[in-house]
Amino acid sequence: MLSGTALVPNKNIALDGVGAHDGAPAAVAAARRRARTRCGSAVHATMLAGLRVLICRLSSLGFLALVATFVAAPATAAPEETIPRPQEIETYLYAYPTRALKELAMLVALAGETSATERRYLFALYGQSMVASGRSADAVELAEYLERDAGARRDELALATARLIRANSESQGGDSVKANALAKEARALLTDASDPYLTYWAAITIGVTARGRGQLEESLASLQDALSSAESAGNAYRRSNALYQLSNLYLALKQPQNALDASQQAFRFAEAASNALGMAKARMAESAALELLNDPVRELAAMEDALAIARNAKSKVAESLALINLADIRLRRKQFGEALDLSRRSLALAREFDGANAIATSKANMGFALFGLGRTAEGKRLADDALADYERTGATAEIASLLGEYSQYLERSGDHKAALALFHRERKLYEEIAATAHQKTVLELQEKYESEKRRREIELLNRQNALTSAELENRALQQRIWWLLAGVFAASFIVVAVLYRKLRITNGLLASKNRDLSVRSSRDPLTALYNRRYFQDFMRDEHNRPERRRRGESDKPIHALLLIDIDMFKQINDRHGHAAGDAVLVVVARRLRDTLRETDMIVRWGGEEFLVFVPATSAEKLDEIAARIMDAIAAEPIVHQGTSLRVTASIGYAPMPLPPENIALSWERAISLIDMALYMAKVHGRNRAYGIRGLRRSDDEALATIERDLEKAWQSGMVDMHLQPGPDISALPILDAPRAIAHVGA
Repeated sequence: MLSGTALVPNKNIALDGVGAHDGAPAAVAAARRRARTRCGSAVHATMLAGLRVLICRLSSLGFLALVATFVAAPATAAPEETIPRPQEIETYLYAYPTRALKELAMLVALAGETSATERRYLFALYGQSMVASGRSADAVELAEYLERDAGARRDELALATARLIRANSESQGGDSVKANALAKEARALLTDASDPYLTYWAAITIGVTARGRGQLEESLASLQDALSSAESAGNAYRRSNALYQLSNLYLALKQPQNALDASQQAFRFAEAASNALGMAKARMAESAALELLNDPVRELAAMEDALAIARNAKSKVAESLALINLADIRLRRKQFGEALDLSRRSLALAREFDGANAIATSKANMGFALFGLGRTAEGKRLADDALADYERTGATAEIASLLGEYSQYLERSGDHKAALALFHRERKLYEEIAATAHQKTVLELQEKYESEKRRREIELLNRQNALTSAELENRALQQRIWWLLAGVFAASFIVVAVLYRKLRITNGLLASKNRDLSVRSSRDPLTALYNRRYFQDFMRDEHNRPERRRRGESDKPIHALLLIDIDMFKQINDRHGHAAGDAVLVVVARRLRDTLRETDMIVRWGGEEFLVFVPATSAEKLDEIAARIMDAIAAEPIVHQGTSLRVTASIGYAPMPLPPENIALSWERAISLIDMALYMAKVHGRNRAYGIRGLRRSDDEALATIERDLEKAWQSGMVDMHLQPGPDISALPILDAPRAIAHVGA
């Protein structure tokens, strides 16, 4: 699915889950079992005895029934059946969840006399196997038992295990937001190096769920922590899994070479761990990276290799994911029949292991394939089903990506209205992601400030404690000379107190004056808007910031400048006096503030001119912004001393940089251009806006002509402009004087 990138993070979310553990080949597992002693009937008897011990230690009847459910089958097992070690089960838990669940049930029955660390590890794997086998309700029951037991024994590590099992269940059910919050609760309960596995599990859970929500910085930090934990433990399987998740993240960050390197490292570690599922997933990530690197031959070969590995390992989970990604490749190559067949096969497998995200992605791929085959109605139905499934997950970044691709297929089918609606939903979701990232940055800075403040307070307390100790040691000497120096100390204290008080008052007055001077230097005294000097300083700082846009990235937010001039302002001054002109400027300034966003900068440019800097918008919205400004200014007459003044405005505006080739002009040249656009609005009748939409020619000669005579350049076809008429003031209501006066004073 997801045209253009075939993102493995989106396609493989069913394996990401909470921890994303991989499977080991059956042959390797068998070899390990042959190297271990056979259990026989003696082991079976020991298992039952251990179950009795464990039952005596457990207080939850519900949990006893849960364990009994899975131990009933092993009770009649063959005498020569071997119980694998938990460390071995961890490597193939997600590839063969049903098998892992039965084996872990036997180990739980024998866990009565093991250490607390081993029991936590065993319960952690047991809960994951329940979720992976589609028994999330049983996993929640296990978590509830662990929470009760942890509360009775005040065991924070057991409580962290319960939280991570719940997070696993929520992630499998599609709620990335709740899963992320539960994993963070678990991380807060963990102390440094208290439990290596829980530390690794919490870190990788936070990393995967944060990526699903579009929080890529948080995801990167957590996945790097998971990799460090795996390296410290010397666990090749966990290193492979952490590197695979990092590869997915690099794809989301548009860093294909880093993604390729990470996926190849993940494959090597999975191969070293004899982990077939890990090898298959690493090949999927490698295929996605090769797509972004524009290497279609190796891309397809890597994905087919992943499918072969998954089938050889007999893992339905991995095979379903490989089929999903192969279907995506066929969709991008417009091989819709093959894509439909692959998607049907992946959907059938996903339903067998109840993978919610794999089911949703398979439906979306089937829908898009049907669009390509001209079966639009069927395609819409499946795509809508997939979108509804994704929306239940709360994974904002994945929903936005799906909306983008869905809108493209709708547009190709001719349903432009529905495509536009999905496009707006996609933009809104990306804006929410950006706002959340900004809020997170602010909170991190605030936390850093508070931490530094606490550190200073602790240092101050330490110094005070040291001083107190010194005073105690010298108390005898102080008592001998106290009466001689008491008068001097008292006088000195009074003098210092008086001087300190004066100093505080002086500093307070100085700070107040500085704030006042700062406001006066950056604000227009009449309208309280920013002045020209502040705007110039701001644009100089903006120019020094790293460039965030590249040539051709027209779908990202742009900047814009709008130059506004009040029509017939000189006549208002001449006929009604400068006081009336000042009143008009104040009201217009207020209407601009009410109309525009808080993030938009409004500048009193000079006289009756105002400049608006829009820091983040799209080129399509500029016409709407200009119309909204003209409507707001002319909406109601301005009354000054009983005289009703009808005011309109003319506007010149342009995006920065100039499309379609993103020509970056200095702000001075940009203002010169929109000033010419404003002049055109004045010359052609006022109460209108002329906007520059793009350059049809961008060579040096054309730019010189455009900057010299904009209207001539427009007539010559060098520049694309838009005329936005102002409101029809004859159709606007006229307020009575008292109401208008009240409006002016509001």
